[in-house]
Amino acid sequence: MLSEIFGNGLYDPQVKWYVVLIMLLAWCAIKLLFDKIMFHTDKVEIFISGKEVLIIRDGELDHKMLEKNCLDLRDLKEALRKQSIFSINEVEHAYLEKDGSITVKKKAAFEPVTKGDLNIKVK
Repeated sequence: MLSEIFGNGLYDPQVKWYVVLIMLLAWCAIKLLFDKIMFHTDKVEIFISGKEVLIIRDGELDHKMLEKNCLDLRDLKEALRKQSIFSINEVEHAYLEKDGSITVKKKAAFEPVTKGDLNIKVK
């Protein structure tokens, strides 16, 4: 949006500098207004930005949510492989985040072993 305001104003000789300035100020005001509204009102934020969606619940794939969010099984498997998960059976919960990324909680049997699991005391 900013590039359009600047680009059209800088390269179009018919557009005056003060028009570009007014447009920039208007854009900033609208941006600040929406940020303020979204910060104070959860419903508006969800409407504008969306919210995360649970696509795997307790190890079961939710085909309805995949279809609703236009995500096919191949895309999901690719996103899981990028997180070193090669089987859906390893996943307890998976969320499709607002930005399109996938967040995964593995089943306990597939989680890496920690020092706490081995009762190793950390100094």
